[in-house]
Amino acid sequence: MNDKSISCSLCVVAVLVSTIGPADAHHSFAMFDRSKSQTIVGTVKELELINPHGWLQLMVADDKGGATLWLLEMGGAGQMARSGWTQESVHPGDKVTAMFHPLRDGSNGGQLVSVALPGGATLSTNFPGGR
Repeated sequence: MNDKSISCSLCVVAVLVSTIGPADAHHSFAMFDRSKSQTIVGTVKELELINPHGWLQLMVADDKGGATLWLLEMGGAGQMARSGWTQESVHPGDKVTAMFHPLRDGSNGGQLVSVALPGGATLSTNFPGGR
């Protein structure tokens, strides 16, 4: 290798190394308390199998006789497809039971772990790092 090739190779390595931090930071699960799991029963408002993260929106009965929106984050569309999810997995109006890791700030949401569907089947999200 000549000096020009080595210099070019070092530039490529430097660029790659500089992008690792931001990419890794995006996939942080710090906002979720992964040491805890919660379960809620709710009615599906919407399933979004999109990238970079999908969302399951549930309307959950509150103690005032109304319903509160809960947002449960999922993996991206490809990851969810590999876990058996399709856009037809749940539909608006379906009553489901969701298990999730709650948000650390106590907001109505979390990282979805699994959903028990109306027919009795269960779908998992298979997030990296275990449950």
